[in-house]
Amino acid sequence: MAHGPQSHGPQLHGEVRRDYDLELTQFVDRCKEFARGEGVPAALSHSESGARQWISDELTRRAGRLAAASRRENAAWLALVGRQAMRGAWWLLVAVLVVDLATLPLSDGWTMPRTAAPVAFLALAALFTLFSLVHSDIGGVLCFLIGVDGRLSLPRTLGVLWAASLATAFVYFGVEDIAAGDPAERAQVTASISHLRWEYLALLATPVVVAVISSAVMAARMRRRAAPYLPGQRSQLRDLLVEETGLGSLAAAVWLPVNLVGVLFLVIGLAENPYQLPQLPTAVTAIALGAAVLYLAVKLTEVRKPVLVSVVRVRTPGEPDGPIRQGDEIEIRGLGFVPAAASAPDQLARIVVKLGPIHIHVPLVPDQDGAFINPTDTSVTVPIPYEAEPGPWTVRVVTAAGLETSDYPLDILADEV
Repeated sequence: MAHGPQSHGPQLHGEVRRDYDLELTQFVDRCKEFARGEGVPAALSHSESGARQWISDELTRRAGRLAAASRRENAAWLALVGRQAMRGAWWLLVAVLVVDLATLPLSDGWTMPRTAAPVAFLALAALFTLFSLVHSDIGGVLCFLIGVDGRLSLPRTLGVLWAASLATAFVYFGVEDIAAGDPAERAQVTASISHLRWEYLALLATPVVVAVISSAVMAARMRRRAAPYLPGQRSQLRDLLVEETGLGSLAAAVWLPVNLVGVLFLVIGLAENPYQLPQLPTAVTAIALGAAVLYLAVKLTEVRKPVLVSVVRVRTPGEPDGPIRQGDEIEIRGLGFVPAAASAPDQLARIVVKLGPIHIHVPLVPDQDGAFINPTDTSVTVPIPYEAEPGPWTVRVVTAAGLETSDYPLDILADEV
């Protein structure tokens, strides 16, 4: 679908999302059609291996189109959420002004903190607007929250959260310091700004340290070919609480809420005493730092390297048992052949089996549900090419993320005449 120049915001995302949903529906329907044995050219219907290869090539081509549509939808989603974040900052400014005006009759008049608060949130909204204008194509302020793998990063998000909160607070105190007419009032504000609160420094620095350490360790693992790298994944808000495997992260489920509670204590403390940076409860700070250590420990200890356990001959019904020969199919069993975030069809089509120097691309085999029975995370089935001479060989699996299993010995016998 062509997108006109007037398409923007929710309209653009809606159009791109419909394109993606259409591609996904067509892909799933095609998989189901092939799984029922339909849609194969008549010239190939007599050859099981030829039909399977044609089906795999056709699905690989369609998977590329689906991946392109997914990337366009993700870019449109990022741009939409970035603009919504900018609008949210301005609506937050409006909410502060409404609260100021609504509570004015209950106070002693328009005080200096009532002026400082809107100015501070105005500076925050202006900063969000600047990010949205400069980085509109990558989500505005979201560009600071996305990791190299394309997912929203919890450490980056918490770092931006505390940076924005503390920057807004110090603009608030700066306006109070400039507008203070009473020397005693100015001295109180200056003392509040000058007094260092170690808990805020720790809560601000910890996410940055966690992000730097985890990125450095991941880069070192990739250089040693011990960790997968799958860029260009889809960004979703659930990335903040969900691991790459799709399962919830216990460490993230503790770390994110306790930091939100810390920001809430900062807001409440400033509302109670607008002339002093409030002291956070020790328990909140301790739990937040402990959760950060737990989160980093999980990231540093988790290693998902593929493992090849065994290779067996695939026997068709009615066929006698026997050794592996030229032209046979083999099933490679193990774990981690489809790492996290590599289950998309275009990624599955990139899995390769190395039989000595021969590279065998794993064919895509769909099932009735629109998914794939080959390859899977625990098994890969490929044919032994006739070019493989009888004798000892080694087998290894190369995942879509570029990781390779260890060599597995395999003996191939000559094809019976």
